[in-house]
Amino acid sequence: MKTLNQLIDLNPREPIQKGTAAPYLEMAALPTTGSSPDDTVLRGFKSGARFRNGDTLLARITTPCLENGKTAFVQLLPKDAVGWGSTEFIVMRAIPPIPAEYPYLPSREEGFREHAIQSMTGRSGRQRVQVDALASYLLPFPSADVWSVFCSLLAPILAQVEITRKESHSLAIQRDAFLPKLVLGEIRVEPMEIGV
Repeated sequence: MKTLNQLIDLNPREPIQKGTAAPYLEMAALPTTGSSPDDTVLRGFKSGARFRNGDTLLARITTPCLENGKTAFVQLLPKDAVGWGSTEFIVMRAIPPIPAEYPYLPSREEGFREHAIQSMTGRSGRQRVQVDALASYLLPFPSADVWSVFCSLLAPILAQVEITRKESHSLAIQRDAFLPKLVLGEIRVEPMEIGV
């Protein structure tokens, strides 16, 4: 067993100059189930959590973001881009040779989430997870061979999730473009012949 901060860097530093336009994720973009956040928007950097592809974002605030499961594995940024988002995100980044995908798994695990919820401090209704409390959470630490096999199984699954998200987004754009034209009769669809 090792403590979480021996395997995962919490809130790693990333440089973005104030006012620089960068991909932005708001809290509402984090899913309560699944790993893919909604699309980013370009916004001038002010202050907030900074992250890269391969990072896990965990909501640190109650009411009821953390309790509802708001968590994401980031894969949607342009190559080498740094994104930013809510100050209420905790960014979790694997420390090599730990696979990048690994931090997403404990972030979804019930025991870990319960530990995070119990570490919250602050006024009722606006409580926040304390990063130091997460750092001491114990996680299993297998051999290098197990990490290698683990990565070979998990990485393709999360990569396929991102491919599916992009396809779904593309189909939604096409639907939104064609549906009004179809309703207004600007385009027609020929009936399909059904073969026997």
